[in-house]
Amino acid sequence: MNKTLKVATSFVLIGLTAAWFGFIVANYVGLYEQPWNGSNGEATFGLLGLTKASTYIFLTALVCLAGFSGLAYRMTDVLVAKKTPGALPAFRFATVGVVVSLVSLVFFALSAFFASFNDFSGSRGGIRDQITGIYIPIILAAAVAVFLILSATVYRKSEATVGKASPEQKRAKREAALAFIYPIVGTTLALLIGLTIYQASRQNPQVWVWVLILAIVGGSIALGSIYAARTKAHGASQAKPKKVAGTAALNLNFVLVVVFVVVVTMMAFGFGIAAISELRSYSFGFGGSGDSIKGFSMGWFLHSMLPAMLTLALVDVTAYIAVRIRSIVSAN
Repeated sequence: MNKTLKVATSFVLIGLTAAWFGFIVANYVGLYEQPWNGSNGEATFGLLGLTKASTYIFLTALVCLAGFSGLAYRMTDVLVAKKTPGALPAFRFATVGVVVSLVSLVFFALSAFFASFNDFSGSRGGIRDQITGIYIPIILAAAVAVFLILSATVYRKSEATVGKASPEQKRAKREAALAFIYPIVGTTLALLIGLTIYQASRQNPQVWVWVLILAIVGGSIALGSIYAARTKAHGASQAKPKKVAGTAALNLNFVLVVVFVVVVTMMAFGFGIAAISELRSYSFGFGGSGDSIKGFSMGWFLHSMLPAMLTLALVDVTAYIAVRIRSIVSAN
């Protein structure tokens, strides 16, 4: 396993670790943004409005994951194109990182979209608060997703080693880009239309509004399918190479590694978020009730946060060792 493959594998894990720390910080900041109960028992809001620092911290964490995964993908993609021994396992691991990044960005945009429907604190803010609190995060998430998809598919770095592209190949590349862009842009536009209607009437979108939203999404997917079909028509069919003995076992092992990494990563995120939630204290008594945020303590760190950090470290070490071993075996 050469140095570039080691660095690329580390990049995916660095992005994952950065995303975990970003989520922890965002949840801690969110403690101060949540509704509070005052000393007199009356419900108040920790932060009025839709624009919250935690939203952008979450987005920054996902951008870190997407950026490092995309960089690792491009690094390994070139090595795979050059048929570098041991490059394929690292390339597949980077691909998983790219897919997880895209899914996370989509989930972030949808969460911001649906959460705004029941956030009555936003009714106190103006149009600027709505734009910075909802619209901009969704647009930024969609822009990062588009950039990541195009860099990992249409504008792959390995294609630079093929030579000068013909006009037909350039046309196919443009149509492939449109095949990816149209569904994402259409879905983002549909979400923004739904938000605009909701913010204008303060009522959940009615049936006909949902019909319009789904029509835009369906139309964008149909346009993407058209350009994808055109891209396929430009390509020449190639014979599939025969699989060597043991390929099924290696593929199964890779699936098991991916499942382990995904499940344990979710556990690490869950443990970390649960540890942060323990810092919020609910007090009730004769002198009144109220909420407060506890300070960091060694007992809290050892009991709650350290296990989450060790779980994340377990993911990093296991994934790195598994990818490196597969790369060494593949090279030999």
